[in-house]
Amino acid sequence: MVRRACLCLLSVAIATSASAEDARQLLNKSINAMGGEAALRGLATLRLKSLGHEFYIEQSERPEGPFIVEYHSTVEQRDSAHGRARIEVQSQTFQSASWDQVRTIVFDGEAVASTDGSRFAPVGWRPADTIQWVDLAPERVLFVALAAPDLVTAADVERQGIVQRVIAFGWRNRRVRLLINSHDDLPTAVEVLRPDEWGVWGSVTDTLYYSLWTLLPGGIRYPLQFDRTWNGVTLSSTTIVQITPNPTIDAGAFAIPADVRAAFASLPESRATTAKLDVEHRRIDVAAGVVQYGGGWNVEVVQQSDGLVVIEAPISSDYSSQVLDEIARRYPGATIKAVITTSDAWPHIGGIREYVARGIPVYALDLNRGILERLLAASDPAHPDRLARTPKAAQFHWVSNKTTIGSGDTQVVIYPAGEENGERMLFVYLPALRLLYTSDEIQQRASGDFFMPEYLKEVQDVITREGLAVDRIFSMHARPMPWSAIERALAPFR
Repeated sequence: MVRRACLCLLSVAIATSASAEDARQLLNKSINAMGGEAALRGLATLRLKSLGHEFYIEQSERPEGPFIVEYHSTVEQRDSAHGRARIEVQSQTFQSASWDQVRTIVFDGEAVASTDGSRFAPVGWRPADTIQWVDLAPERVLFVALAAPDLVTAADVERQGIVQRVIAFGWRNRRVRLLINSHDDLPTAVEVLRPDEWGVWGSVTDTLYYSLWTLLPGGIRYPLQFDRTWNGVTLSSTTIVQITPNPTIDAGAFAIPADVRAAFASLPESRATTAKLDVEHRRIDVAAGVVQYGGGWNVEVVQQSDGLVVIEAPISSDYSSQVLDEIARRYPGATIKAVITTSDAWPHIGGIREYVARGIPVYALDLNRGILERLLAASDPAHPDRLARTPKAAQFHWVSNKTTIGSGDTQVVIYPAGEENGERMLFVYLPALRLLYTSDEIQQRASGDFFMPEYLKEVQDVITREGLAVDRIFSMHARPMPWSAIERALAPFR
């Protein structure tokens, strides 16, 4: 029995060794196809100018698109030899008539920081984008793979109608798959299995495709177009419009102060655990029996004679757990009858899993069934939440028309918004209080004006269509205000 076990282990070791050797051979062929090891390693620095766009897949009108677009113009100084970069980015969206001010990001191989010239701050939101872009750049990724101690081959796949040879390896506590074109040996794509930085979707596959190859001095072949997908959904496209090999770059351009590097190292991997419920400063009594907990995404609690109704489960399971702990403290022994999720945007639905795990019924728009079921099926083995640890079937109530919860002064009536921008939203009305919750459709800026007057018009249309008597409104991003404020804001558009 012992001999058989030893033979099995030896067979596994031999197979792994053979797979690693096959991977190294594939990588060397790809290095030669790109111009050879000497030429690639000789590409010590790069200056890149690029144009591109990114889709807001997390909060567009529909989960399937079309998506809201952000355009960007970028100038990058890259120290390819050491995996460092200084990136200056300007962005523009439908909200801006011109390019935003330059935002500078510095990556020194260990930390990502933003700077306005003299003041540095650690980048704590989506830093993996920068790290992957630089550390796994076309001129580096083949050598990073070669150096990986766990390098192996994986089963071939077909992409773009071509059989792709696949190499897998570990990188920065993530798993990477490199797809190599079986026809010309050039790398086709880099896939990274990583935690979702929104803290909503668990482990996700981030894929960057290379195309539009050009020839650089020294015989180096280099891609000029980079198309990125998130779990198979198109996320962004970037095109290099100017590339300068081996420019002189001052090493000081990549310097990040030690305290900023240390601060970056202490940051969590995602936003999931960073949002904290501020009960002391951000809780307000909206009306008798109605409380709002303010933050980047608000949560409301409605007290009824037979239990509580929660409006919104935003951000993450961790944030919902904080909300539920506060509810247990403030309303000891009370039953939570329902949670109402009013939108399909990821920050809105990010905490639904915690309510499902606790057996709380969920009221949601029927059009959002697909994205919510995908959310419940998401997996993060490295950081399992309560639902992952103790699976439970969801109690969904799919809302397609007027739906009532409870009775009395805090009776709740749910209406599908049914408008163009609010197509995937629910409104929550408390008739006795003449109070209307409008999901994402009321957003007031710090300047006092409102985001997207069309949103205000849609709220007005729903009020008219449903015959609602409204004195005050509030929303995911707005504290209660008189309805007359919205009427004044709409006056110039009549």
